[in-house]
Amino acid sequence: MSLNLRSLTTALALITGLAFSLPSGAAQPARGPAAKAVSAIPLGDFMGRLRSIEVVATGGQRGTFLLDTGSGVSFVTPEFAKRIGCESWGRITGFRLTGERLDLPRCDAVSMTLGGGKALAPLTIGVLDLKPLLPPGAPAADGSLALDALDGQVFTLDLRAGTLEFETPKSLAQRTAGAIEVPIRVSRNGTSGHGLGVSARMKTAKGDLWLEVDSGGGAPVLLRKEVAAEAGADPGQSQAQPYTLRLSGSKGGDVVLPTRAIVRDMIHDGVVGMPVLVNWKVTLDLAGDRMWVTPAKR
Repeated sequence: MSLNLRSLTTALALITGLAFSLPSGAAQPARGPAAKAVSAIPLGDFMGRLRSIEVVATGGQRGTFLLDTGSGVSFVTPEFAKRIGCESWGRITGFRLTGERLDLPRCDAVSMTLGGGKALAPLTIGVLDLKPLLPPGAPAADGSLALDALDGQVFTLDLRAGTLEFETPKSLAQRTAGAIEVPIRVSRNGTSGHGLGVSARMKTAKGDLWLEVDSGGGAPVLLRKEVAAEAGADPGQSQAQPYTLRLSGSKGGDVVLPTRAIVRDMIHDGVVGMPVLVNWKVTLDLAGDRMWVTPAKR
């Protein structure tokens, strides 16, 4: 798992041949008392590249957070940290995809409640200035919500429709009845034990590769140079190349999607980014470490 803040800037950039936009009809975040009536929490559209979510944090402070499943650790801006009364201390240490080390001051026991009144477990988060990571004229954002905030939860992300829905045992059974289960590895050991990352399996002739599931990733697929050939890509091609992504299902069925890939030097086997994830409904059981995929409605 990496503290993958690279994904925020990449997702907002217009990468040659890879640019995409989220559907214009995506739901906007619910606000105020009406939020308690919805079962599916609406996600906002952030510059057509990312999803955002409304959060009520410690002390009733409301903020707009980016939703980044690949960042490993949730964080807030220094301004928002002051609003919630956080006097940061210590450090959370992680690594970007390139291997670059990143140290963030930390805030402990931060409470977060999402739309519809869904309360999350108190969390240790980082403090980071978002402004240098976002392009000029970007909307204000108060932080980033990563999978560490959702640890132990069972939920479905439909990034195309712009919804986050928490599952009950009954709804989970219905949701996954016709879905493909893809084995995952869940990392909770990085960033001083505070972060969480999910990687999906890709079988190759030489062994399994594990691709990080990253809603903040701007490229459809990133592949590590040393394993690109085994993953079915040209390791000598530095530009985006046509690529067929194949995630290996646990019961023989695979998730297959024609897309594009970029080969680069990094510390992960690969990354599945936002332009791919918008094609799927992804159900994650972060209590049982399982993942299912179904096609998203276009």
